[in-house]
Amino acid sequence: MRRLSGYLMTLLVACGLSQATHAAERVVSIDGALTEIVYALGAQDRLVAVDTTSRYPKAALDLPQVGYMRQLSAEGILALHPDLVIASDDAGPETVFAQLQEAGIRVRRIAAEDSVAGVQARIIAVGETLNLTEEARRLAASVGERSQAALARIPDAHPDTLFLLGAGNRGLMAAGQKTGAQALLDMMGASNVFTHRGYKPVSAEGALQAAPQVVLVGHTGDDAGDQIERTLAMTPAASSGRIHHVDVGLVLGFGPRLPEVLELLIPLLYPTSGTVEVAGE
Repeated sequence: MRRLSGYLMTLLVACGLSQATHAAERVVSIDGALTEIVYALGAQDRLVAVDTTSRYPKAALDLPQVGYMRQLSAEGILALHPDLVIASDDAGPETVFAQLQEAGIRVRRIAAEDSVAGVQARIIAVGETLNLTEEARRLAASVGERSQAALARIPDAHPDTLFLLGAGNRGLMAAGQKTGAQALLDMMGASNVFTHRGYKPVSAEGALQAAPQVVLVGHTGDDAGDQIERTLAMTPAASSGRIHHVDVGLVLGFGPRLPEVLELLIPLLYPTSGTVEVAGE
């Protein structure tokens, strides 16, 4: 009887390990940064769907989409029969995740601050969730080393900077405090010319009064070229040719491409720092 019990226990443990190993064969990723991490870890074959913020790499665009990360519906996700849903804490509504869990689907919410350490924490959290802990640690270490090498090139200066987003009918929106843009500027030692919270519309008068030395314009898919030119025409940044257009999905993603973001933006903010060398080149 003891031998039989031992055999049954071994069998049950083996079955449990097998279930754990295959528990995340069908994954839905909700947040562009998390999706990038899944690809960077080589686990993209497990993805069955992503949200609309998951636009990199291009292969992610070929996957079924479950909608915008803040306007999800449980029905669309359940129809894909996922084993696991990974999502940032910004995703919602919360009732959707409660419904998914009630349906027996594993849900992993991942939160991290928008910083080098925060990106590393995201990578490790995704890796642990996918049973790719060692791979995630190596990726996190590489991202940290390259990011810190880029940041070390920043001189002792704090350029007055304006970060703009095009917002369709709402016009141009200036990034203020408690935004991803603010976190990025803080990381690079730049001073935000606006102190309001969140994103607010900016007029030509407001931009002139703020007098930014540098302007970063995040592309959002809207063609706002004429409006940008009118709004910024009299600013110091326009006079010195320091209005730079950037891919908002890249620069505000806070994913594994963070070193590329810093290597791109630091020379724009600090021309005298020279071009940041890319590791491995």
